[in-house]
Order: sequence, then structure tokens, then C-alpha cells
Amino acid sequence: MNQVWHDFRLALRALAKNKGFTAVALLTLALGMGATTSIFSVVNAVLLKPLPFAQPERLIKLEERHPDWASPEFNYANFADVAKSTRTLEKLAAYRSWLFTLGGDAEPENVDGYRVSAEFFNVLEVSPQLGRTFLPEENRPGNLAAAVLSNGLWKRRFGSDPNILGKTCKINGSATRIIGVMPASFRFPDDAALWMPLGLDPALLTNRRAHLYTVIGRVKPGVTLDEARAETQSLANAIDAQNQGVDPHWTAYTSPFQERLVAPVRLPVLLLFCAVGFVLLIACANVANLLLARAAGRAREIGVRMALGAGKARILRQLLTESTVLAIIGSALGLLVAHSALDVILQLSPGDVPRLQEATIDWRVVAFTLLLTAVTGLVFGVAPALQVFKVDLQDSLRESRRTSPSAPQLRLRSALVVSEIALALVLLTGAGLLTNSFVRLLRVPLGFNPQNLLTLELFLPEASESATDTRSSQTLGAILERVRTVPGVESASVVNSLPIAGGVSTDFAIAGRPAVKSGDEPSADIRVIDAAYLRTMQIPLLGGREFSERDSGDAPKAMLINQTMADKFWPGGNPIGSRVTMLDWGPPLTGDVVGVVGDVKPNGPQEPVGSMIYWPYPQFPSLFNYLVVRTASSNPLSVLAGIKAQVRTVNPEQPVSEIRTMEQVLGESLAKRKFSLVLIAMFAALSVLLAAIGVAGVMAFIVSQRTQEMGIRMALGARQNDVFALVLGQGLRMALLGLLIGLAAAFGLTRLLSGMLYGVKPGDPLTFALVSAFLVGVALLACWLPARSATRVDPAVALRYE
Repeated sequence: MNQVWHDFRLALRALAKNKGFTAVALLTLALGMGATTSIFSVVNAVLLKPLPFAQPERLIKLEERHPDWASPEFNYANFADVAKSTRTLEKLAAYRSWLFTLGGDAEPENVDGYRVSAEFFNVLEVSPQLGRTFLPEENRPGNLAAAVLSNGLWKRRFGSDPNILGKTCKINGSATRIIGVMPASFRFPDDAALWMPLGLDPALLTNRRAHLYTVIGRVKPGVTLDEARAETQSLANAIDAQNQGVDPHWTAYTSPFQERLVAPVRLPVLLLFCAVGFVLLIACANVANLLLARAAGRAREIGVRMALGAGKARILRQLLTESTVLAIIGSALGLLVAHSALDVILQLSPGDVPRLQEATIDWRVVAFTLLLTAVTGLVFGVAPALQVFKVDLQDSLRESRRTSPSAPQLRLRSALVVSEIALALVLLTGAGLLTNSFVRLLRVPLGFNPQNLLTLELFLPEASESATDTRSSQTLGAILERVRTVPGVESASVVNSLPIAGGVSTDFAIAGRPAVKSGDEPSADIRVIDAAYLRTMQIPLLGGREFSERDSGDAPKAMLINQTMADKFWPGGNPIGSRVTMLDWGPPLTGDVVGVVGDVKPNGPQEPVGSMIYWPYPQFPSLFNYLVVRTASSNPLSVLAGIKAQVRTVNPEQPVSEIRTMEQVLGESLAKRKFSLVLIAMFAALSVLLAAIGVAGVMAFIVSQRTQEMGIRMALGARQNDVFALVLGQGLRMALLGLLIGLAAAFGLTRLLSGMLYGVKPGDPLTFALVSAFLVGVALLACWLPARSATRVDPAVALRYE
């Protein structure tokens, strides 16, 4: 133990003696290990850390699957049948996202929450901090009189009132009893603020086509996932047989809940981890090169120690100790870098990456960093340390002679630089492909003009989704009438789901067409709009007419369709006057096509446009609505205060939420792509910087070791330009070899990015060419200073022996 401590003290003294070397090495390690540790903390939080529930491995998710499509949601009727018949699942629960309006004495506000079945909290095995959760009788249709609060909402809205239980609060326009408060650690799903019973519409109890509910369950102790999967598939087959032709050939697919929760982000997160791993390898190669250069400079010191009796094993141990100490200090600094980098990552992150906000530097991350320290210490320390076995004792003791590096030493150092360039090229190519894809997405025609548009969410809890209930139409009509009087407002309208942001869909049937096999019906996105919507969004009318005031709730049903639907189902014909029936939302709803409008991207600029049906709001009202306002100003938020004032005039308890410009909505739809792009671009930039430092360092070392050679060349008549070209050519050869290896690796590895690209192929030749040219330029720039230094060698000084 004393010898180990002695070696550590010697290592610290040696590193302190060479401050320049130590500073560069530690900075390189801190950046590489800090970036790696910060991304691992993301991997740990999103993919590895168990869900914060009791026995999370027993939690499963049920999804409906059909021969040609899959739905992550269940319909309630199928859920109820599976819950009643299952023998392998201990508990089963359904839930659906909802918006809740809180009224009362405080200012009204909208909060995001969920409607849940009575078993929801029991499936997760979480207990409230105060009170209780829902009873089975509170889950019956129409029973909405109980609510459970999140800890955050209880503190913020109710001042942590310890006597909150049993009190009533006005939620969605009705007096509701508060029956429980959840602990601060429970924020599932999606940081929900409030939970209420499902409050089922009786029509949904038997509707097997409305896929609205996420279903989770807990398998019984001793039951395997395969057994649960086999049983639920068998139950689905039986339900399908009992309801032939309703929603045919569906099956229930059972999978681990955590696996399904993170499935959409698994690949991007793992790709980021691989990318940062490349950065760490480049950092290790750089430090190894620094240690090789330092080892060459310490040849005389090692020779003296060997002459005094030190064995090669003893010297090897000391050199490995120095690299280990360097790795330990670099890791400590890397943890500090990781802490700051993680803050940046969380600020850049989109809001819909599950559990990302839980990322922190916990014991798992620290353990990973310790393991990384041991591995990196060996990676960059072994090769330089092994050079001790190649020391020529006589040559190392000749103080008056400058020795040139051996061919194996130069090959090793050059190989490290070549590997750095190859790794940097892979990262830079990935960043280039993502950038190219992102730019193309920004140029995609959206089908409407997003500039000067303000959007606000309006939830009308006192209304119902029934055309016979005119309250929602009257309320929205009064709001729109007043908002249009606000100075700076050019037009205002309402829609149930914003373009780009996604929405609901339906299967449909066209009157007069041959019957389609049940389950094979075509589908279309649904938008519910008022008569001014097309004008506000600047969506062109291509044929027929727009909606007007005569399309009221008791008027003949009318609909608009988009150009894609018209071209697909009426190719070369005229769809105006055709009758279309919407199948999935309660009783079939049939309307006449009265107009054709331009295509609009419904689910983001990267998604293809499918069929779309527009309904007039009075004929298909919605509880969830967005107010869309076109302004004369390029800053749509300038009219916000006036809009809020007019909304309060109509209903003082009507809150507005989700206040965004349409350009912000577009930005949010691309947030995940932008997040991946920014991080990979940062890692690529860091890798290029490290590779450039590596090239410059090796070339500077080569020039310093070949000073005599340069002097002889110049003494024999070589010009400065010849020496400059000689050094530059040597650096260029390393860069080109690194490019060849990197291009081969990038061509294979960038295939993993294909699911994240739009409008560009993984092997895009332009991106590869531009990245290669850029990296060659960086390499030449890195060689310029050493090459320039070589041209200034004085032959007389270079040839002089001390």
C-alpha cells in the first residue's frame, strides 16, 4: 500500500511539473468525460432507471393491434371485457388525458390532467399523501363529483391546506369534492396536476371503434409476460368473435410498460450516447498522443532510472499510475462539466421526452463515471507506457544527441490521429445529415400561412359534444364576435385541433360505393371549424363553397374535404354533392361534400398529408377548441391583452391557456429533431476541435523531432516552400487516410439515422462531400502552424551538436 501511495505522489509531482501538458490533457479529458457523463445521465433517467412504482417489472401496457395497423389506445368496451375476464392480470386500468378548468375565488385557470378508472392508482400501487383515491362507484357514467390533486397543485392553488379533504372546488363548472392529494414524487402521467373519474359517456360503453384510452395493468405474482400476452390475445379473439364485423381481426398486444413508455425516444437517445462515445474516444486518442510525446521527451529520464536499477515493470507501473491519476482528476472535472452540461440539455429538451426531467448526477451516474475512469486510464495510458520496453539505454543517455522518433512510434501516433479524423467524420456526417433534413423540413409547404397567427386554447366544460346543445356554439360565437373587434385583429376563428399538432381521425364510408370489408375502411383526420377558419388560416378553397352561417346545428349536414381525399377517391371527378359517413364517433354521422380545400399538414411537416374532413362547428361541436387569430402586427402577442379582456367580458370564469404563436407551434412539432440535431452538432464540433488539436500536436512533434532533417534539406538547397509542402503533405496524408476510413464507417452507421431524416438519404453524396471537404480544410489549417514553423529552421542551428 505504501508503494501505491508513493507512486501516486510521484505521479502528482510529475504532472505538476509539466503544467502545460497537464492542463491540456485535463481539459481534453474533462470535455470528453463531461459530455459522456451528461448523456449517460439522460440514458439512465429515460431508459435504465426503473419506474418509481412498486415492482415496476410487473406493469404492462395493452394495445389494440389490427392486421394492417396498430393503435396505442383501447376502446372502453374492449377494455371492460378484458378486465372482467382476465385471470393473469391482477388489476387493469384505463386513463385519458383531459383539460380541467379550475374556478372559484381565485383566477380561473386550465390545468392538464387525466380522467382515470377506479383501479388506476391501485395498478401503480401508489397511496395518497392525504385522503384516498377513487372508489368503484365513483367511476360510473356521469359521476364526476370527486377529484384527486397533485402535490404541486395542492401547494400552488390551495396553499397546502391540510384541511382540503372534503372541501368543494369548482372544476369544469361543477362543484367537485377534493378526496385526496398525491405525494410530491407522483406526477404520472406527464406531470398531471389533477385526476378525476372517467365519467363515461354512455355511448362509449358499447362503442368498439373509438380508441381513446391508454390501458395499463399489473400481472399477478408468478405470471410471466408470455402467459399474460397469450391470455389477452385469446380474450381479444373471443371478443372479436362475439362482435363480428364491428372492429374485425383485432388483438390485444401486451408489453412491458416501461418499454412502451420510452419506445419513441429509445433510438435517438442511444444514438446520442454513441455519438458522445465517439467524442470520448477522440479525447482518449488525444491524451494518448500527448503521453506519447511526453514519453519521447522523458527517454533520458527513463534511461537514467533504468541505469540506476529500476526494472521495466516498476517504470511501467509508475507510468500507468500517472495516466490513472490523470484520468481520476479528469473525471472529477468531467463531473463538474457534466453538471453544467446537463442543465443545458434540460433547457434545450422538448417537453415530451418521458422522464427526462428526472435526469440527475445520481449514484448510478457516479458509478458509471468511476468505471469510465478506469477504462479511459487504460485506453490512453497503456500504449505510451509500453514504449518503456522499447527504450534503448545507450541512446537515451546520450544527452548531446537529439534522437528521431522510430518508425513504429510515428506510425502509432499517426494511427491515433487517423482514428480521430475518422471518428470526427462520422459525427460530422451525422450532424450534416440532420441539419440538411431539418432545413428541408423548415421549407416544407404547410398549406397555410403561419405568420402573424396567435393561438389560444379554449375549453368549454359547461357545454357538451352534442349538436343539439347550442351552448358551446353560442359561447364561441360571442367570444369570436368580441375578439374580432380588438384593434390589430384582422380575423379570428375556431378549430378543435391546430394544424401540425395532430388530432383525431375517423374511418369513413362513401355513399354509392361498393361495400368495403369491415376493418378495411379508409380513414381521415377530422377538423371542426367555424365559417371564418379558411380565411384566417389562408387555406385556399379549390372548389365548391366554404361553410357559412346557414350550416347550423339543425341544417343539413355539410363537410369540406381536402385535395388529397378528393384526388384519391374521386380521381378526375367532382366530389361536390357526394355523401360521406363518419363511422367512429358515436352514431354514424353523414354529410354532403360542399367544398374542396387545399392540403394542410395535420401532424407535423415531416408527416405525409392524408385524407381530411372538415365539419362546421355547430354540427359537430367540441369541448376542446383553439382560438386562432390573425393579426396585422408581426408580433401576434401584441393583441393578447385585448383578447383576454374580451373573453372575460363574455364569461369572467373562462380561462385561456396554451398561448402560442403558430410559429411556436411549428417549432414545438420539430422540438425532438432540433434537440437531437443541436446535441449531435455540439458533439461533432467538439470532435472536430479535438481532432484538429491532435493533428496540430502530432505535426508539431514531428517537426521538432525532424529539425536536423529539415536543416540538412535546407542546407542542400531546399526552399522554404518545399519544406512547407513536405510537412503539409504528411499531415494531408493522415487526414485523407482518416477520411477514407471515416467515410466507410459513416456510410454504414448513418443508416441508423434513416428514421430521423426527412427528404435526404443516409448516403447523401452532397453531405458526404461537403463534410469531407470541411474536415480536409480543418486538417490543413491544423498543419499550417507546424509547417510554417518548419520553414523557419536555421540550418546552422539545426546541424549543431551540443
